[in-house]
Amino acid sequence: MKRPRLFRRMFTSAPTREARNEQKKSGAAFLNAVAITLFVAGLFGPAINPALAGSLSVFERGLLVFGGILAHILVRAVLWSLEDK
Repeated sequence: MKRPRLFRRMFTSAPTREARNEQKKSGAAFLNAVAITLFVAGLFGPAINPALAGSLSVFERGLLVFGGILAHILVRAVLWSLEDK
């Protein structure tokens, strides 16, 4: 059974270097947004939403911040893999 065209396009590599670089940059931008969200939620979450103050412990907030830092490091690794001209 053949996969629909949409799924074939989603799971195949782009034919040109520029297209592969754009795909990597798009994925890095999404992952960077996740990193920022985790970092801000860990540092300022209870200040922004006081209802979180009772549900997030200091350890859980630290995990959120650490997850944001780790996600940002992954973004840097993706961007380092961009292909040169």
